[in-house]
Amino acid sequence: MPDNPPSPGNKPPAPRPAVVRRLEAAELAVGVALLALILVLILLQATQRHLPVQGWVWTGELARLGLVWLTFSLAGYLVGRDEHITLKVVDLLLGDRGLRAVWILANLVVAAVGVLLTLEAVELVFGGSPQSTPALRIPVSATYVIPLVGVVLMSLRALANAALLPGPPQREHRPAQTGEATR
Repeated sequence: MPDNPPSPGNKPPAPRPAVVRRLEAAELAVGVALLALILVLILLQATQRHLPVQGWVWTGELARLGLVWLTFSLAGYLVGRDEHITLKVVDLLLGDRGLRAVWILANLVVAAVGVLLTLEAVELVFGGSPQSTPALRIPVSATYVIPLVGVVLMSLRALANAALLPGPPQREHRPAQTGEATR
């Protein structure tokens, strides 16, 4: 018998639309690929230090860019699944309506910040900076394309959370709602 049987107010979330599931899978695949790239490049750098050959400078540069790209490419995924960094103290203090209001407000703030970041990223991508990265000679404006896409997706996912979804995903166990005593 499960510890927390489903109640009328604690029903499982509706399945996500196929387009959203595919977008999440693509975001996650990009994140995994970037994480693997960073790991391989750092291992390559560590190996080069112990070999009697000259190291490749571009490995460190690409690993640093990959870390920035990883951060921004997964922002939309984390916001869409409500897995980003949050303070869960409010969950214990407020009822369902209060949680819904806080969740909408938080998503609107994230969307507003995302829109401002998008405007800045558009300026960086299309501003036409003549600079390029030192080792790889990638135009600096091109390095901002992945962060631009990430903040656009983050903004859209936050707006969708606030406007379209009924509320935050249900938690596995919330003593304040089930009436159980905390142990």
